[in-house]
Amino acid sequence: MRRPGARSLRILATALLVTPLWARSQNSFDVVSIKPNRSGAAGSETDTTPGRVSVINATPLSLLLRAFGVSRFQIIGAPDWATTERYDLVATVPDGRVLNDRDRQAFFEQMLADRWQLRFHRETRNLRVYSLVNDGSKMAQHAGPGEYGMKVELTGPRVILRSTRGNMGRLAEILTGNVGGTVIDDTKLTGEYDFTLEWVQDARADDAGPTLVTALREQLGLRLVSAEKPAPVVVIDRFERPSEN
Repeated sequence: MRRPGARSLRILATALLVTPLWARSQNSFDVVSIKPNRSGAAGSETDTTPGRVSVINATPLSLLLRAFGVSRFQIIGAPDWATTERYDLVATVPDGRVLNDRDRQAFFEQMLADRWQLRFHRETRNLRVYSLVNDGSKMAQHAGPGEYGMKVELTGPRVILRSTRGNMGRLAEILTGNVGGTVIDDTKLTGEYDFTLEWVQDARADDAGPTLVTALREQLGLRLVSAEKPAPVVVIDRFERPSEN
């Protein structure tokens, strides 16, 4: 059998490189502006409109969470500055598309690889988690047009989550920030849902209402189950501050 010459090997290597780059371009923002935010504000804002995504006052860690669709405890090895520094990101989307949470994961991952030199690998580790399961879903599946939105409002001791075209992966992320542990989506519900979830953070408050666990069960037909189980994690091998615009 004749072995390929050096020129043939170079052509083959070039072909192998070109194909992934072409595939990646399908999930790349057209233009991305990244600037440090020094406002000192506490929260962040995300806005998705046709052809545009903006994330204002976001930590690098929150961008990683958006890219991988996982909870905070599933990101291993992120540098300390990723939780303290804040940035404004404005990006344009090819063809004027509107991206929901799932759609934009690949866009964020590619942007982080290009501008933040992100390198990572995936593992499975045993974690103490809360499993979010379907206990007879009461949520209405979204039908027709309407912009995506999952927003949390605070009214005294009450917390209200309003969802339009929401998904269970994002709900698990929001719950993780409210139950003190990782929430894994095990509902097997893959659609987009409209719902309102309302609970109280402090059951001792004068304006008493259901706890989060009770509200999930009674209002949405979902249940949180504590368990130790294998969970996917993303291990950060390299992550640097973003390149200049």
